[in-house]
Amino acid sequence: MKGSCLCGGVSYEIEGSPHNARYCHCANCRKFSGTAYAAWGLVQTPQLTVAPSAAVTKYDSGGGLRVFCAVCGSPVWFEPAGMPQYRGIPLGAIDDRGVPAPQMHVWTKSKVPWISIADGLPEHETHP
Repeated sequence: MKGSCLCGGVSYEIEGSPHNARYCHCANCRKFSGTAYAAWGLVQTPQLTVAPSAAVTKYDSGGGLRVFCAVCGSPVWFEPAGMPQYRGIPLGAIDDRGVPAPQMHVWTKSKVPWISIADGLPEHETHP
């Protein structure tokens, strides 16, 4: 699978497919994505190959590093603190079809009050 930022300056390939896809409602993910929740999947770090010309900026949000394109500001991945073996991939940044659908909602205790969850997926107040 291939992914990229809005301007195309950051591109990457994922060997295989992201797993543990979820909607995250935490305040950091809302701010990172600019939406009411963020759709994420995990990959093992060696599965992610970033183009050598990619210019990224990293921000330590407390739970890890949020990685953005240095040009357009698009979120491109997340480096969770204490888990260097994983990268969180925003599912909307993946260019290919066949992206796995999220299977749960996490951090629902932080969700915005104007969102109703009615898709029947499991809901977790924090991280399961």
